[in-house]
Amino acid sequence: MKNKLISLISAFSLVFPVNIALVRTHGAYCLNQNNGELKPCAVTIDTDARTLDIKFRKKEFQDANLNLTKNDITEISTGQYAKSQVEKSVAKGLLSPLGGIISAIDKQARVQVAIVYWDDQNNQNITVIDVRSRDALLFRTDLELMTGLKIKR
Repeated sequence: MKNKLISLISAFSLVFPVNIALVRTHGAYCLNQNNGELKPCAVTIDTDARTLDIKFRKKEFQDANLNLTKNDITEISTGQYAKSQVEKSVAKGLLSPLGGIISAIDKQARVQVAIVYWDDQNNQNITVIDVRSRDALLFRTDLELMTGLKIKR
């Protein structure tokens, strides 16, 4: 009996390895840095490769796609803290005036996540990802797993 159990566990561990890489794509609205508007996008979080890819759905916005690594991201926030981060970025000139995004953060039906990161020119920048409330917990969990950062609220 003991040998059968050991054989079963061994076979199971070969078929279902413990270190399963998690790659999940979330549908969302993302900040298009070129025009300052939230546009439909797909956000892929790869916890194994430690990457976050933002791909806009429409061809005309492909130049605003983002590919970030764990080391690029310095802070993640949501709620009122995210709103204050966006307002600071507008004041610093990192983002153009974004009244629509700031008012979107006040809405309860969706959750906005602000991500502060270092861009290719070594400048600090911020992006906003808007997800459905029912998907927010999974999205935030994936981000925390990928970056190792706690989300500020």
